[in-house]
Amino acid sequence: MPHRLSCARRTVVAGVAAFAAVATLTTIFVSSAQAEPNDLPLNCGTVPDADPADAPQEVIIDTVSVGDTWAGHYVGQSMVTDGDDQYVAYYGSDRVLTVAHRKLDSHQWTKQQLTSTIDWDSHNYITVKTDREGNLHVAGNMHNDELRYWRTTTPGDVTTLQRVAHMTNPELESSVTYPVFLRLQDGTLVFRYREGSSGNGVDIYNAYDEATDQWRALLETPVLDGEGERNAYAAKPRLGPDGDYHMVWVWRETGIASTSNTVSYAKTTDLISWSDSADTPEPLPITRAESDAVDPVPVDGGVINNNVQVGFDADGQPVVAYHKYDEDGNTQVYVARPDDSEDGWQRVQVSDWTGAWDFSQPGTLVFEVEIYWAPELTDDGNLRLDVTCHGDARTFVIDGQSLEPIEEIASPPTVPDSVAAVRSDYEHPPADENGTEMQVNLNDDSGDAGSFHARRLLPQPGETRRDLLRWESLGENQDRPRATWPDPQPLEVVVLGTKEACKNGGWRTFHNPGFRNQGECVRHVVHQLRERRG
Repeated sequence: MPHRLSCARRTVVAGVAAFAAVATLTTIFVSSAQAEPNDLPLNCGTVPDADPADAPQEVIIDTVSVGDTWAGHYVGQSMVTDGDDQYVAYYGSDRVLTVAHRKLDSHQWTKQQLTSTIDWDSHNYITVKTDREGNLHVAGNMHNDELRYWRTTTPGDVTTLQRVAHMTNPELESSVTYPVFLRLQDGTLVFRYREGSSGNGVDIYNAYDEATDQWRALLETPVLDGEGERNAYAAKPRLGPDGDYHMVWVWRETGIASTSNTVSYAKTTDLISWSDSADTPEPLPITRAESDAVDPVPVDGGVINNNVQVGFDADGQPVVAYHKYDEDGNTQVYVARPDDSEDGWQRVQVSDWTGAWDFSQPGTLVFEVEIYWAPELTDDGNLRLDVTCHGDARTFVIDGQSLEPIEEIASPPTVPDSVAAVRSDYEHPPADENGTEMQVNLNDDSGDAGSFHARRLLPQPGETRRDLLRWESLGENQDRPRATWPDPQPLEVVVLGTKEACKNGGWRTFHNPGFRNQGECVRHVVHQLRERRG
């Protein structure tokens, strides 16, 4: 059976008024096998160079300028492609939230500014999605703010975007963070967000009805409830090969990230009825005491929100990736999978690093380690886990049967060098700030963005074209203002593809450089691949 946390109980009133109820407080637990971070700086060592031949066999087929975008700090911006319609939601040169639309066979954008301006908070990403009728839904620029949400009244026409003040219950839309659009298998559009704040929040799910143009509460209760004492940081539920949505999260006691604890798991077919890894139903709301604990990492144990992801092995079983401190206080990467042991989970350390990442500071952090990508199944039945350490991309190859690490290598490139390279010559003056180097930001065309989304690194099997949103900016500065910053930077859609993308009229949708026929497009791809190989 899954591991359950022992707890001491006393009665309080939950912190979110609309769900005020008798709540359960759980004592802060300590594991004797878990050390606090040591005083050594994190050192992930060196790894063998990647084989460039392992990079996707894609080239740049088209580049579409959107306009200029704010570059004073990193904040997530998004793009979604729905049939022939492509939308980009971004902060313009004046920091105003802007939505642009084009048809894929055109380089001309129709743009609409919305009544929202970004400040210095890197939490305030933008996310977008279309519904079954093709109308666009936009949410963003929220960190413990009132709901900021817009939708079109005419499909494909961003000039009809209108702000909607409330979805369902104003009392549950006054302190919104981490908006996520989901789509059920029947096409129903779902909106999930946190109401409350770090250390005191609940997760809310709403569903949209195109027939009435109205949202309704998907549930009469939160899915995850911090009981007024904590909140859950949950990754976006991920559709697995079994047809279920699988979700992982950590709990956090306060606004300080080091109080994150307890890697947890649940699954569902419809986002309404949930169960644990042993298929035991989970009554809602799920609290920390009743969580299926993948790993009961204590407070200050080295786990952090964002860096918990779930993928699937060859048998369709969930595999959870995260990091925590080992017995010597070193930051290490772990993977876990359900098994028949007493606590229900097999846990395996896959890294062999020294030193520790201490993240006991407030605000948006500069992540020394990133586990933004889920474990991915490879053709040989093993797993690939992509991470970064101090910004260096590396890949763990993990045995698909035992979960034991096979090797750790430098990650092969996932985009052409000219896409990944910084072009700006801006140099930030010395200052007591974070994120002072210009960086390249890339996102896919899923419509997702922000803390719980990382763009897909690799094309899907059989995928011949990928559209990426590209821009440059300074990094995150713990949500603090800067005295100086770079000029607005170009925002563009970069189209990557194989020669197959040229076929069936695909060549007609590419304008830069543009092609007169299919053969010219194919030759362009072949020529770029030959140049890459030297």
